[in-house]
Amino acid sequence: MKVENVSAAILAGGSSKRMGMKKAELKLGDQTLLEITVQKLQKMGIKDIMISGYDEAVPGTRAVKDIYTGKGPIAGVHASLKAAEKPACLIVGVDTPFLPAEVLTGLIEAHEGPATVLKTSEHIEPLIAVYDADLAARAEELIQKDDWSLQRMTNNPEVKKVEFTGDPDLLLNCNTPEDYEKAKTLWK
Repeated sequence: MKVENVSAAILAGGSSKRMGMKKAELKLGDQTLLEITVQKLQKMGIKDIMISGYDEAVPGTRAVKDIYTGKGPIAGVHASLKAAEKPACLIVGVDTPFLPAEVLTGLIEAHEGPATVLKTSEHIEPLIAVYDADLAARAEELIQKDDWSLQRMTNNPEVKKVEFTGDPDLLLNCNTPEDYEKAKTLWK
């Protein structure tokens, strides 16, 4: 698939209990994690960029509210897939600032539907993935069954898995204050 055929959604919601503050507002250098991710997607050439679960859009993006609140990341994926202007949507968490644009471009280029997810040696990353927009119906079905696992959307033979072979630090999630301190050290 080509980049121009893909929307993107940055998942920036959640309660951030472990971090103690909104992860989107954490700074590395003079930019927030949200700004870093938006700029990366813009440089990739993605025109339809959504921010899920965060009230403030930044220039060149639009905010998307969850239709089903309090249901975890699957609700953000669902709302983003429903709101996507393109036939497929790149999903990325706001808390992975080191994720290279080349990895995201590789996911997009490998995507043939219905879903293409990043796979590490240990597991798949359903929050670093490309989903066909029409998978919103499957996400809604799972939410209505109180099954909030994105693994259910990616655990079938039709889902393509793209192996990540880079430095594990590039997939660092800023979930805790300790993770954030490590990110600040790596950023320097």
